[in-house]
Amino acid sequence: MTENKEIVFRNRVVDKGQLKKLISWSFMNYGTARTAQMADKLKDLGFRYATKAGVSISVDDLQVPPSKRALLDAAEEEIRITEQKYTRGEITEVERFQKVIDTWNSTSEDLKDEVVKNFRATDPLNSVYMMAFSGARGNISQVRQLVGMRGLMADPQGEIIDLPIKTNFREGLTVTEYIISSYGARKGLVDTALRTADSGYLTRRLVDVSQDVIVREVDCGTQRGIRVRPMTDGATVLIPLKDRLLGRVFARDAVHPKTGEIVSYGTEKAVRNQTITEEMAGEIGKAGVAEVYLRSPLTCESTRSVCQQCYGWSLAHLKMVDMGEAIGIIAAQSIGEPGTQLTMRTFHTGGVFTGEVAKQERAPFPGVAKFKNLRTRSFRTRHGEEALVAENNGKVVFEGDGFEEGKSGAKNQKLKIELAIAQGSTLMVKDGQRAVLGQVLAEVPIVGRAARKTTEKVTTDVASDLAGEAKFADLVPEEKTDRQGNTTRTASRGGLIWILSGEVYNLPPGAEPAVKNGDRIVAESVIAETKLVSEHGGVVRIADEREIEIITAQVLLDQAVVRAESAGGRDHYTIETASKQRFSLKTAPGSKVINGEVVAELLDDSYRTATGGIIKYAGVEVHKRGKAKLGYEVVKGGTMLWIPEESHEVNKDISLLLVEDGQYVEAGTEVVKDIFCQTSGAVEVTQKNDILREIVIKPGTLHAVDRPPLTFGEGQIVNAGQEIFPGLIAEELGYAEYIETPEGPALLLRPVVEFPVPDKPPVPSQTALNESISLKAVQRLPYKDGERVKSVEGLELLRTQLILEIGSGAPQLAADIELLPDEGDATAFGADGSGPAWISTDAVVASQELALADDETDDRTSRTFRLQLVILESLVIRRDVSADPTQGSTNTRLLVEDGQSIAPGAVVARTEILCKEAGIVRGIRDRLNEPVRRLLVMRDADSISVSVAGTPDVSPGQLLVAGTEVAPGIILEESGQVVKVVPASGTQEAKIVLRIARPYRVSGGAVLHVDDGDLVQRGDNLVILVFERAKTGDIIQGLPRIEELLEGRKPKEACILAKRPGTARVVTDDDVVELAVIEDDGRIEEYPLLPGQNPIVSDGQRVGVAEALTDGPANPHEILEVFFHVLKERQPTFEAALESFQQVQTFLVNEVQSVYQSQGVDISDKHIEVIVRQMTNKVRMEDGGDTTMLPGELVELRQVEQVNEAMSITGGAPADYTPVLLGITKASLNTDSFISAASFQETTRVLTEAAIEGKSDWLRGLKENVIIGRLIPAGTGFNAYEEQGMSDSALDGAVFDDEIHDLQEDVVLDDRTARRKYTIESTFDDVVRAPEVEPDEDFEEVEVDDDDFVPETDDDSLGEAADDDDIGYDFDEDED
Repeated sequence: MTENKEIVFRNRVVDKGQLKKLISWSFMNYGTARTAQMADKLKDLGFRYATKAGVSISVDDLQVPPSKRALLDAAEEEIRITEQKYTRGEITEVERFQKVIDTWNSTSEDLKDEVVKNFRATDPLNSVYMMAFSGARGNISQVRQLVGMRGLMADPQGEIIDLPIKTNFREGLTVTEYIISSYGARKGLVDTALRTADSGYLTRRLVDVSQDVIVREVDCGTQRGIRVRPMTDGATVLIPLKDRLLGRVFARDAVHPKTGEIVSYGTEKAVRNQTITEEMAGEIGKAGVAEVYLRSPLTCESTRSVCQQCYGWSLAHLKMVDMGEAIGIIAAQSIGEPGTQLTMRTFHTGGVFTGEVAKQERAPFPGVAKFKNLRTRSFRTRHGEEALVAENNGKVVFEGDGFEEGKSGAKNQKLKIELAIAQGSTLMVKDGQRAVLGQVLAEVPIVGRAARKTTEKVTTDVASDLAGEAKFADLVPEEKTDRQGNTTRTASRGGLIWILSGEVYNLPPGAEPAVKNGDRIVAESVIAETKLVSEHGGVVRIADEREIEIITAQVLLDQAVVRAESAGGRDHYTIETASKQRFSLKTAPGSKVINGEVVAELLDDSYRTATGGIIKYAGVEVHKRGKAKLGYEVVKGGTMLWIPEESHEVNKDISLLLVEDGQYVEAGTEVVKDIFCQTSGAVEVTQKNDILREIVIKPGTLHAVDRPPLTFGEGQIVNAGQEIFPGLIAEELGYAEYIETPEGPALLLRPVVEFPVPDKPPVPSQTALNESISLKAVQRLPYKDGERVKSVEGLELLRTQLILEIGSGAPQLAADIELLPDEGDATAFGADGSGPAWISTDAVVASQELALADDETDDRTSRTFRLQLVILESLVIRRDVSADPTQGSTNTRLLVEDGQSIAPGAVVARTEILCKEAGIVRGIRDRLNEPVRRLLVMRDADSISVSVAGTPDVSPGQLLVAGTEVAPGIILEESGQVVKVVPASGTQEAKIVLRIARPYRVSGGAVLHVDDGDLVQRGDNLVILVFERAKTGDIIQGLPRIEELLEGRKPKEACILAKRPGTARVVTDDDVVELAVIEDDGRIEEYPLLPGQNPIVSDGQRVGVAEALTDGPANPHEILEVFFHVLKERQPTFEAALESFQQVQTFLVNEVQSVYQSQGVDISDKHIEVIVRQMTNKVRMEDGGDTTMLPGELVELRQVEQVNEAMSITGGAPADYTPVLLGITKASLNTDSFISAASFQETTRVLTEAAIEGKSDWLRGLKENVIIGRLIPAGTGFNAYEEQGMSDSALDGAVFDDEIHDLQEDVVLDDRTARRKYTIESTFDDVVRAPEVEPDEDFEEVEVDDDDFVPETDDDSLGEAADDDDIGYDFDEDED
């Protein structure tokens, strides 16, 4: 019986949370083995009872709460009222949207509560309910979708669709709902896939940056630490202080705020270097200590590691962390693993659902609201309701009609409650107003949150629902012109835009109205017409019913015939003139030719050469600005000189050359293997790198000379009869050139061919209808003066081309080339060769014979044409269209006939636009020089008449909204404008004729797209509403935010930080906000705001160093820089660097924590601190002073400080530096170990740099050792290295030189030593003999004399001491 006393029987529901607590308690008190045993028993228990209970799940367990229908109906009613308000123009499109979203959001929340209530009340053992609320699977939001409603969804752009999914999965979705629902599903799917990849990569980078952080010592002895406070967001506490303390170590005593004594629990006291147990953490929480000073990896002074005291407990076994624990990797895994649980980004909501920002105070009973000490001003809520905003803190007293028991017990006390109203709250009732049960009285912002929530400007387009005429009411437009000169029209004051109904016709360009405002027209009558006008006039030719051509000018070649020949399936056209010239037609008949284009080219061999050569102009002048592609146009005739030469491009090995440079060869000689020359002359060889590039044969006569005349440089033209040198007179025009031959120097006299160029080329005669068109012959030279042309076959030196010239009247027109079949004329002209014009020259006969040889049947006689060039203007006739919603049907009439001559500017056709229905014309605006683009017909259907008893109280022109009472008991159902009032006569009641209209509310600052009186079609944009909405906290969240912080990236819309402490000055002047800080020394620092930045400090507010002045995330680099600059003025560089690092470390730890907290993930601070420590331990050298460090180098802060201390002793100039924050990738690549860095990223670059700088790798981290294949210096491998270090130091004074001292901690083993160390547990003697046994040239042996040893010790005792120390030996050798 005595034993049973201790067993406690607890009768309660054990859900997931309870299980967690139970296991945690068991683990803390009884360790892992017992806990595992207990967990097993729990599992058996659970299975046994689950089997007995026979819990099953079926579709029927998904119970839809019966109150759902009523909730939906209420929401729909509320939305219907909102829509009515919108159509009456009481609220804007934005306010309507906002109201709809908020209504559905709150309905969805209410329904969620109903689901829970329903389960609890009707079936607490429902399997779905048990599953979700025990924590087994699923959560309330998923259950809500199964049995409540799915709620609002976002479209692919992230905007919320205002059509909610009212059904749930139990009832099934409609098609529309299914499609809306699938947007979110797709987003979720893609999101999950990307998230896993991103999270994996983040973990890899984290491991890389922290893999060498290992616990290497017990206590670093630092006096520094970090201040830890509860983590808050506004007023909500995310992590209470006691939860941040477990397993940490105090850096200073924790003092009770009230008693002033050191906090204690039992025998434990909260003193320096004391570990904090769970009980101690609880005590500190109870005592209400505001902040605790803790030791932290951030402030640990161990080099490249963290000491046990600074790290605290290992959270795996809740004892002090083991020596050699790889805490860096643990930290990396702890941060990376929950990465997959973070959302990539939540979507934008149009504003935030109110539940989060404000608490709604509702009336608990019917009654009257009275204000107490409240100053209010009127305010329009985001739903467009009129409300009041509290300008100070005060109260609302709400008095009910009933009574409650007073102090005396009698029911004489009035029912009343007092509501505290904070400044900035929204009051939904006025002073003295009655309210019904459940009515919202006020929305009170949740303190702290509201201050940080900032707004952003958003725009929404409002489109017209009906066509008609725009009319402004109470709307004051104003024009603004920006610097670029664009004018925007905005509404300076809000008001209504009315659209008065009517049928609007879009008129085609150039149409002129055929009616006037106020005309009454019948259906199918003409309302406007367009004209088709000929610009240049001429002869009409109607090609088909869609196109009219008007011939302005034409040219006929009257003395020439065009021959068409077919060869190889293509037609070739040749123009033959009476003067025996033949031109090849360059453009196909029927194609268009523009001014200056080539029409034909002369077929002429008289300018053809046999080979390449050099061109010289003699008297020929060409146009300066010729295009080399077309050739240079000859302006003045003269002579062209041609110095022929034969050139071969070879590109073969020099060994294939069969002649020498300068040698004279005869025609037909093989100059290079398989290449024969065609002319006799001197050879010139061009070679490069033993490759024969080209070979040139220059024809001419060789004359040997003793001393060449120096006057000849490159070569020179000599005239006939000129003496070149004594004894040599030129017989004809030539070109003298000095060359080196194998026999010695010689003069080559080269022949020159002359080609005469006439001033004007001959051209076929032509007759024109007018002067504006003609064919002009042009001579073009393809090569420049002095150009050397390489060729073997020969080339054309001059081309004669026929070019189209269109006169100045219409140079932009194009001409058509047409061939007219012209039998009679051609025969008379002598096409068959018999006429007087033809004298069969050899060329013609030859060409005819060639043609006959090509195809025996001579069909050319049947295919002779005349060439005619025609300039025409082509006008396309508009195709008639039948009416569509925006325009009337058209009817086109032709006003000209084929062959008719018309004057320029004549009308060719008219198109009439017909109206669809009868009505009265409106909306034609007579503006100067502005075409009419639209007109409106007011049909009978656009107006309604309302019969009224008595005299209506309205006047014509008045605008009335639906719901207005126009006469006693008569309420309008449609909004509209009063057209006329027909008074009562006899038995007839009075009538009001209304033109149907629709009002749109426009808020101030909206951008107007229409003007008063403009005509709009249905769907046209009327205005862009500009409004502010709460910026949702989701700008950048989850994984991307973690990455941004750990990579030290500058946030997209970073906030502005105060550079020095002072007082803020905020001046708002007409939309422009100027922000400045008056610093403590009186200086005024201006902070220019970028668009979208809103100040979050108020005028006159005190700001500290690096405090955010505007909204947005802070840039960590800037925090570091600002703090360092301020602190450096007051304290030494090292202290300033430490302090500024600490500020940015705290910032990063808190930011990373808050992202994980927002997703409900708990991570211990120390893990984040380990990573952040790696990011903040380097400084950038600004000035090396007298040290060996270079400016721009990244060095560890402690290292620099050691060097600077040495400098202060020797009196050298210390190094100057600034602290830098490295992102994790950068920090990984900047480690001491190049092996680790190379295994991470940019392998080639890292290894190359390491090789160039001659770096050593001390193999301190894990990766380096794994890569090399050694035991890692952590965990079980830690002792191997540690003992070796210990034994080294034990024998230090006795055996070793001092040099070894540096090496003992981490050393590079060579294979021989390693093998020996791990296999032979040798005594000291073996060591001394070892070199004799294994001579090895790589090592210089160390002399070990007997005197070096401690005298008179027997081998055994020494052997034990020096068990492992052979390693030391080899090191000494290495060092030497």
